[in-house]
Amino acid sequence: MTDGLRPVTDDAGLVIQGGVGGIRFQWEELDDAARELSVLAAEVEGVALAVAFLDRDLVELPWRIMRSGPPDGIFGPHYQSALAQVHAAETAALEISRTLESTEARLRASIRAYQLADDIVRSATEAVRTASVLVVRKAAREAIEHGSLRTGPIDLRRRDQGTQVPFEGTVEGILDRLTAVENDAPGTFEVLRSGSAESPFFVVVLPGTQSGLIDGRAGSNPFDVGGIAEALAEDSHFMEAAVREALETAGAGAADPVMIAGHSQGGLHAVNLADPEGLGGRFEVQLVVTAGSPTGWQATGPAEYLHLEHRDDLVPGLDATPNEDDRHRTTVRIDNPVPGLGRRPDGTRESWGLGPAHKLENYTQGARLIDASDAPSLAPSVALLAAAGAPGTARRYSFTAVRRRPRVVPSKGRHTPEEPHCRSRLGP
Repeated sequence: MTDGLRPVTDDAGLVIQGGVGGIRFQWEELDDAARELSVLAAEVEGVALAVAFLDRDLVELPWRIMRSGPPDGIFGPHYQSALAQVHAAETAALEISRTLESTEARLRASIRAYQLADDIVRSATEAVRTASVLVVRKAAREAIEHGSLRTGPIDLRRRDQGTQVPFEGTVEGILDRLTAVENDAPGTFEVLRSGSAESPFFVVVLPGTQSGLIDGRAGSNPFDVGGIAEALAEDSHFMEAAVREALETAGAGAADPVMIAGHSQGGLHAVNLADPEGLGGRFEVQLVVTAGSPTGWQATGPAEYLHLEHRDDLVPGLDATPNEDDRHRTTVRIDNPVPGLGRRPDGTRESWGLGPAHKLENYTQGARLIDASDAPSLAPSVALLAAAGAPGTARRYSFTAVRRRPRVVPSKGRHTPEEPHCRSRLGP
């Protein structure tokens, strides 16, 4: 639920915005209630009209009887009592109808007042979003066109093909899989297949930005900084093709249910891939989970969206605009204490990177709080996760994504890389 126009904070300190407990969903419910009040008022008014006709007939009844014969006491106390009851019923029905109409009017006035305030806020945030999108898209495109950042087609190398791995149907379970992928070799992502042979469920797990190279070749890892540019300027066009191939390798068919999860850059790709013009148009993308991703620039499709953002993580705020408050889009801001840097298996301390708050270990602690929460906005995502992880295990199909070497073509006496150009759906 929402406290006025503000997100709600639950008992665990989670700040929850959007979803079925969000203000816009509540407005939809209130608008439905106002329509029902209007219909009910009309129905009660119809009852009052019917009672008025009955009242008229009762008033005329004695005179009709007098024309046909002696009244024989028709004007007695029973008749007078019945007539009074009919009068009272008519008056009560009219009063109820007027009360319902008045309640509907007050409810609609309240909705209009909240919507006016929200429209002002949305106009301001939309202006910021549009401006930041234009700047980011331009910068990403220029970096690609000038060769500072590389994007391009992606080839897949198959690794695990059907290995059984633990998979819990929880938010923490998703973060565990993200951690497993990020601890694997550079360029690795995975598709999990759970459920039964007749009713499979597929989970795509995408890592965050990586500096590691594949085969020692610069620009070979599609999850490098160039991958961010692809997500922002090219709608994850090449990543979409790679993930589609991976899903098909894992046995996913058209309209099969799919969940996509990503950390940081992987979250940008996840939202792009779920779009109806992307994988969402081929598979039934039911849920998108992101952790530490700046997704405020991106619109959403018909799936459920669950965004995890930590108070001390600067990366989710790079979009300079909040995620939309939508009945199918829930953003959870967590503020659990940030763990310190750990040590690698060789004993060396972890690198600072984008800060300890951006690391998956931190988000995993926050995920436990989300799993323990009973906030209404979290219920749809939690239910989908529980269904996907019901068996407790899944078959893992992992892949090394390798960006192809650019084709070199002569141009004005020098060699320049030739890459396909893709247009972004972000912003205008």
